[in-house]
Amino acid sequence: MNTSVPEVTFGPGALAVLGGYLVVMLGLGLLGRLKQKERSLRDFYLGGSTFGFAVLFLTLFATQYSGNTLLGFAGRSYVQGATYIVSVTFMVLVITVFMIYAPRLFRLARRFGYITPTDFVYHRFGSHALRVLCVVLLCWGLANYVLEQLVAMGHGVEAISGGRMSFMQGVLLLVGVMLIYESLGGMRAVAWTDAVQGSLLLCGCAVILYTLVTADGGLAAASERIRATAPERLEPPDARGLRTWVSTLLMLGLGVALYPHAIQRIFAAKGEKSLRRSLAAMGFMPLGTTLLAFLIGFIALSRFPGLSQLESDKVTIYVLGGLIDRSPVMYWLIVMVFAAVVAAIMSTADSALLSIGSMFTKDIYKSYFRREASAREMLIVGKTFAWGIMAILILMAWVSLETESSIWVLIELKLEFMVQLSPVFMLGVYWRRMPASAVLTGMVLGTLLTLVIWCGAAFDVWATRSPWGVGAGVWGLLLNYGICVGWTVLRPAKLPATVPA
Repeated sequence: MNTSVPEVTFGPGALAVLGGYLVVMLGLGLLGRLKQKERSLRDFYLGGSTFGFAVLFLTLFATQYSGNTLLGFAGRSYVQGATYIVSVTFMVLVITVFMIYAPRLFRLARRFGYITPTDFVYHRFGSHALRVLCVVLLCWGLANYVLEQLVAMGHGVEAISGGRMSFMQGVLLLVGVMLIYESLGGMRAVAWTDAVQGSLLLCGCAVILYTLVTADGGLAAASERIRATAPERLEPPDARGLRTWVSTLLMLGLGVALYPHAIQRIFAAKGEKSLRRSLAAMGFMPLGTTLLAFLIGFIALSRFPGLSQLESDKVTIYVLGGLIDRSPVMYWLIVMVFAAVVAAIMSTADSALLSIGSMFTKDIYKSYFRREASAREMLIVGKTFAWGIMAILILMAWVSLETESSIWVLIELKLEFMVQLSPVFMLGVYWRRMPASAVLTGMVLGTLLTLVIWCGAAFDVWATRSPWGVGAGVWGLLLNYGICVGWTVLRPAKLPATVPA
């Protein structure tokens, strides 16, 4: 049975809130431009490395919790049911991984002046091939990441406009605003807008959480409705399900902690104390965001059983849409929540796009095509490249809508390849005798194994891209780590690497 979903009609008030929010974002972009102290790569891409605790925490929060969380994770919770409560541990592991490598990487960045993640890679290992491969994998992950946000943008604006704007019109509107304020102010504008967006997101999450646990009998009533319509969604996982849990935990925990735009926020911290305090505060955020996404999907399963794969990405919209007519106060609260959803989506997309531009400009264009390029030329090239990538991704967002690709599939496609960078950072910042040849070989073979498993499943050579319940990327990662560790133990680097003891 497919219970009909509510038709979400927000009215002109919601459009006014959205319009006002976008105007504020443009204003912050202009202010960021005026506050630039110099036209340098460090100022544009890292905000001059001046972010204190408050701004750093809010920009990390707004960037980390995006359309993936509020739409993609909620949709996955709808599909899997009660077992997806494990998703909270995914994001807890992300912060744990950050705490392991981020403080040491920050000290290296401050000492040697890193701007992009691959500045560290080349300085640490001295390998051109490894640097280029890292840029390719990171840009692949970020391009998929931005694509996820574009899909979420379209769904969000379509909902908040009550259907007055189509999916693609919503994408084009938000992308246009985002590109303007990002091009004007760079990282400083992005971080300031993230601070506003993060504040909205925190307030929005609190409102949704309170509403979900109090409305319509709360979680107890939702569990009873699910037991009547889909009792299998309340069952504990079997052995294969447990392996999938562990596999997803590794994929998300290690992969998300390697997002280039998150690493660049490590470089942008004012000091190590600000960084550690921000990461410590981030450790509590899964309880108010990832847990919330799980609850949204769980409540949606109890109210709207039988949704299609594409519809499952909209369960946040459906759940909140069923609350807007309860009172004028609830109407405006839900409008603000949707503004928070849009804020989270934009904050992630703008950060990822800025990071793509910085890596292409500094690690590819200047290093291999125009060594004499000035800072002004590199900024122009970076902005132009980012705009071009965005145009391609807008087209791909339309294709994903037509093919009904879910946000979760895009998440897997991104992380299962990007997680192959884990040994570079997790081992590279500490293990001075690990040679570039070990890292490069492990990364190449791990990526190839992941690609083979994905392609085999896509062309029906085998039935699944998760053999034995373990994701393709995790199989590749195990091979990757095995090569890195085994090679280093048997044939350690003859000379100490450039990373200081």
